[in-house]
Amino acid sequence: RGPLKGQRSDFCKMAASITKNHALLRFHTHLRFVFNQKRFKTSAVVHSSFQHTPDIAERKMEDVLGDKKPKQHPGIQRINMVDLPDRLEDAVETTLQHTGVSSGQLKGNATYLRNYLWGRKRPAEDTDVRKKAQELAEQEYARQGLVQQEDGNTSMMEEKDLERQRKVERTVLKKVRQQMYHWRPITWNQTTGLAYLVGKAPGVYVATYRVLSELKKREPKFRPMTLMDYGSGVGMTVWAAHTLWPHWLREYSCFDTSSAMNDLAELLLRGGEENGKLLHPNIFFRQFELPNPNIKHDLVVCAYSLSEQHSAVQRRRVVRRLWRKTSQFLVIIENGTKEGHKTVMEARDTILGIKADTEDMLAEDVAVSELDEESSTEPELYDEPSAHVFSPCPHDLSCPRLADGSETPCNFEQAFTRPSFMVVPEASNTSSSVETFSYVVLRKGPRNEKSVAWPRIVRTVLKRPRHVHCRMCVATGQLEPAVITARKHGKLLYKCARKSEWGDMLPGWPPVELREDVSSDDTDL
Repeated sequence: RGPLKGQRSDFCKMAASITKNHALLRFHTHLRFVFNQKRFKTSAVVHSSFQHTPDIAERKMEDVLGDKKPKQHPGIQRINMVDLPDRLEDAVETTLQHTGVSSGQLKGNATYLRNYLWGRKRPAEDTDVRKKAQELAEQEYARQGLVQQEDGNTSMMEEKDLERQRKVERTVLKKVRQQMYHWRPITWNQTTGLAYLVGKAPGVYVATYRVLSELKKREPKFRPMTLMDYGSGVGMTVWAAHTLWPHWLREYSCFDTSSAMNDLAELLLRGGEENGKLLHPNIFFRQFELPNPNIKHDLVVCAYSLSEQHSAVQRRRVVRRLWRKTSQFLVIIENGTKEGHKTVMEARDTILGIKADTEDMLAEDVAVSELDEESSTEPELYDEPSAHVFSPCPHDLSCPRLADGSETPCNFEQAFTRPSFMVVPEASNTSSSVETFSYVVLRKGPRNEKSVAWPRIVRTVLKRPRHVHCRMCVATGQLEPAVITARKHGKLLYKCARKSEWGDMLPGWPPVELREDVSSDDTDL
């Protein structure tokens, strides 16, 4: 009985110990539950208010994507790499062989011309020159302690003061010539034409192809029958359009003031042989003014040509005439520089009726007389249907790039395989190049309220762990930076943003937010 009593005592102690440990475990579990409940109380309340939002956001993105994956979302407009048509490359090689120009001379001319075109500015307006001269004159008179006399009031001045004033005028004239950009027209002959062909033309083809391919992708039912290329140069627009719509285009009209450029473009379209077969039987070249404005074309393209006009009044006149010549789309492309972007926006604002800043600087007598002369022979612009921007802008307001004062152009890039004939910089050791350009596609008629107004990504997408930085131009006419995460904006939108690049559109924006950011967890991302 003694041993049994001791065993019962040990058993009771063991049972008491197990019960005590179990109670401690239960108490510890309860404390953890209470702590977590208090810690996430706010998040739980917020989440309960948005309990149906995740499903709505995901369904919205599912409707946008359809059967496509995020890496193939409908907002993607980029082309990984553009290749020039083999027939075009062969035609250029044959043409260069027949010309007999030395490769060294051709390379030097092409390099100089390409750099000159890239750094070229628009012509200075008369009002700009007068304003600059007045500013410099006031500074020079103040420096020499003279009083500026109005025109015609120099008769009462002493000979010494009169000579000093003439000296100031010569000094001001010299400074104006030094500080103002001296724009000169380019003489397009066979020499400059060949330099343009091997130095700049491949980039023109790539930019035009990129813009027209977006038009074809977003409007698959648009099948142009007629095309007009203003400032056709060596015919790169014809090659790009023929590559995209080979079975639909029935007529190509090319306009260029240089007969040498027209001859070179026709030679390329014949494969480099004078008696060769044209790329298309209905390609016509014109050298002078545009014909009857009542004859319209489905698609009108003006690529890298507005910068050749000698004044803002002339540029607007050309844009208005081109707008009258198109029945659906007007495409304008320029270099992706500050000057090129301003030229494109000037044309855009002219068609949309937005008053540009440069209009205030025009001489009123010149502007009015030019426009009155034009209106007396051609129908007014307001007789045409209304217009809206098809791409790249998701709005018809003023460009926010010009409004923010940053002087940063809105431009885009397209990589392409460099052809063998293209002249490249000495430092380049790759087989590809990048063309930087600014453009606008204008469409006749009002903007459809049901049309897609997805924002355009205007700078490089910064991809970071668990979040993406996108800088976009949105439908309200503003530049909007956004940090997109899967937790806040949904997995599908986050994946679409992560697969997007500069120049693409972002579908599904603005999003339905999944939950409010009430904690500081995102600051660690």
